[in-house]
Amino acid sequence: MRKEPLIIHPDYLIKNIQDGDIGAVIYGLLTGTMMTPIKDITEGVGPGGRASEFEGPGMLTIKGDKLVVQPPANFIWAYKTPYTYAVKTEDGIVIVEKNKTIKRLSPKEIGNVASDYINATELEKWYKEAKVGDRIAIDFSLSNFSDGRLEVPPEDITRFFGERTKKYMEEYPEGAPIMAYMHHYRVEEVAEATSQLESYPEYDDIAREYNAKEFVKAWNGTIVPPGTSSPGKDTVQFTSSRDPKAPGGYASHGTCPPARALRDAVAQAGLPTPTGMSWGYFALIYGFDPATDVKVYNDGKYPIMIIMWTRGSGPSMVIHAKILRLVPM
Repeated sequence: MRKEPLIIHPDYLIKNIQDGDIGAVIYGLLTGTMMTPIKDITEGVGPGGRASEFEGPGMLTIKGDKLVVQPPANFIWAYKTPYTYAVKTEDGIVIVEKNKTIKRLSPKEIGNVASDYINATELEKWYKEAKVGDRIAIDFSLSNFSDGRLEVPPEDITRFFGERTKKYMEEYPEGAPIMAYMHHYRVEEVAEATSQLESYPEYDDIAREYNAKEFVKAWNGTIVPPGTSSPGKDTVQFTSSRDPKAPGGYASHGTCPPARALRDAVAQAGLPTPTGMSWGYFALIYGFDPATDVKVYNDGKYPIMIIMWTRGSGPSMVIHAKILRLVPM
């Protein structure tokens, strides 16, 4: 903080008395210098150093010779980015953060690694199958923000953007766009489509119904910011049935009906055909994971949200897909 002689700026002393800043008053009287009032070198910051006149995660910028706290936009998004890795070594693993080794662990200690994204069993399984030098991401940051702010490390995500944002991050794969903050917007329903599961007993209708519901779970609630492509959640699992036409002889049958509903709703909303889908009856292209390889691209001006649900059960089960547009107010 810049300081000025008290004899030149007695007005600073008066201002501190008026603000009730007793500490600054005592400091000025004892040292003969006064700290420049924060309002003279900042904009949008109160006497206590807190942003004023708005709520939410503001951003510090420079405007002329002042530090300015800008209020948050209606929508702020970023990308889920690997921040911390576990790297296999000849005698265990090392934990690497920003290319710096922060911890070394023996094979017996691997189960003690705490992460919101991978549990001890999964990490130990990876270690047994990995080669020396292989790495796996165990913690993630938010980076490449839509408003240009700096990367937010894992420990600050909940503090800045709330538990809901952190939970959303945990469900989506690396590289997915993450809507970190939303406020002052209205929801417009722009498209809805349906499909029916139908019966293909040769592919096991019970397994097909399970896969259809997993597809719905994977995509329900997905938010796609403008100018981004989003996959579905990577926390779902599909079961495979034998199919001689599929690569490897197996396919996740039952995912095409909900894929048709999603594809048709996306088209009605005026958006491009999702990656990994075709316009055939069997909407999913072989070789694409129905949740993480399929991607919906939003070439519109505003964020969209995908809502999916099912009604009924068995071959007559109806799958619904709805596209909502989130418009700033």
